[in-house]
Amino acid sequence: MIEWATQTLTQGKVLDAFAVYCRDELDDVEVLESTPSRLDLQWRRELSTIELRLGYAFCERLARNGPAMLIGPIGPKAVERFLADEGLRSRIALLDLARLEKIAAVRSSVFVYLEWFLRDVYGVKIMPEISFTTGLVERGIISLGMG
Repeated sequence: MIEWATQTLTQGKVLDAFAVYCRDELDDVEVLESTPSRLDLQWRRELSTIELRLGYAFCERLARNGPAMLIGPIGPKAVERFLADEGLRSRIALLDLARLEKIAAVRSSVFVYLEWFLRDVYGVKIMPEISFTTGLVERGIISLGMG
């Protein structure tokens, strides 16, 4: 269960609502496949997947045709794994709806639409997971432009 202010819902309900939103509200996003735990979406030529996950074992296999966003808990092991593996972080994004945090270095218009959907429909904002961002800066992978 996810608790946001006065709302309590499940990750599955959020995923289902986003699928309906894509079908009904977004002219440039096509829902290719929708199951209770997975969405396959297309924006122009870009194929993206959003999937509910309890863990991230073998998650690199999920991004076969395009970027994948996995919705589930983000813990210290996931942060370290994504910091250490450039190939993984270039294909997979993680979204923790309970903490409203993400690990994301993947470019995907569909993932941006998901964040806008969460903001507009549920009034929540997704923030970068701070230890992941700090780890990227410490490793010289990104710079926040502060010197």
